[in-house]
Amino acid sequence: MLRDDSGLFVDPTDDYVQAETSKTLLVPEDMADSVGDTWPIPDIVELPTAKTYAKEVPRPKFFAGRNLDEIKIQKLGEKSWIVLADAPELVWPLVKQFLADSGVAIEREDAPAGIVESDWFGVDAATNDTLRTAVREGLAQSEQGSATEGSWLDRVQVRIERGIRLGSTEVHVVHSRRSAATDAAAVPEVEVELIKELADYIAQGVAVASVSMVGREIASVSKARIVEDDGVPTLVLNLEFDRAWATVDQALERAELEVTHSDRDRGSFRAVIHAVDERGFLARILPGGADAGSAQAVTIHLRTVDDGVVIEVQDDAGQPVARELAEEVLLTLREFAA
Repeated sequence: MLRDDSGLFVDPTDDYVQAETSKTLLVPEDMADSVGDTWPIPDIVELPTAKTYAKEVPRPKFFAGRNLDEIKIQKLGEKSWIVLADAPELVWPLVKQFLADSGVAIEREDAPAGIVESDWFGVDAATNDTLRTAVREGLAQSEQGSATEGSWLDRVQVRIERGIRLGSTEVHVVHSRRSAATDAAAVPEVEVELIKELADYIAQGVAVASVSMVGREIASVSKARIVEDDGVPTLVLNLEFDRAWATVDQALERAELEVTHSDRDRGSFRAVIHAVDERGFLARILPGGADAGSAQAVTIHLRTVDDGVVIEVQDDAGQPVARELAEEVLLTLREFAA
């Protein structure tokens, strides 16, 4: 009388058993690009210390839902790069196709280093492909605005790296230009325009994505890994401190965690973690059933080491927090980092 579809409290958990296969959805060709998966299957969460949970399976992440950008341009100081949700083996052929569609030959490919480098090419007013147009627009914004033709030659190097999040990719662009009288030098304004055009090219799906077996060799070392330091879970970022600080700051904001204080000189953030009450409907509505102490303040501390930056989760006394909480915080930071 009380349970399941015929009772007072409806339980929808087994409704899928009665689900029937419907007709294939037909999408008009002019609307195909606007259709996407609104419920993507999440990545498998890495639990480096799962052996400590022999009797009880840890709860799923409770901090925030997955709502990540598919592609965006990140900027830190004068540097900018592209971050994509796709793996390097999917991005590698798109970068090569971008150069091919612009009629620029590829001079060098180094898959382990993630490098695709074009041959030297000229830029003149008669060529209107995407690559040369971006170079011209960048030069127009720089001190070399008038030096677009003649003996000047340009070259583009694209470096593909594994991103901080699992399965993500970073794309960095390096521009060089030379003439008979000068050595090769980069023009920052051109690099900015090239990054915009490459990001737009990938976002619009001009080229059909495919999996490159060569691309699987790209930069096997992850930028972010969770390891144990004397039994304490830590997150190691293979980044310089400035970018690591900006990465953690942005991850906290994207995960919508409450930050009450930050001190860059000391490399620390103070955040409040709100847990979800999972004790059931009656426990939450009965007097005294809710736990008022469901929030906990933690300190996220960054320190520089030889191979990057180590991130630790501590309590008010500067001691490590419980292992499960530390892993939840660190996994959330990596998941929402960019």
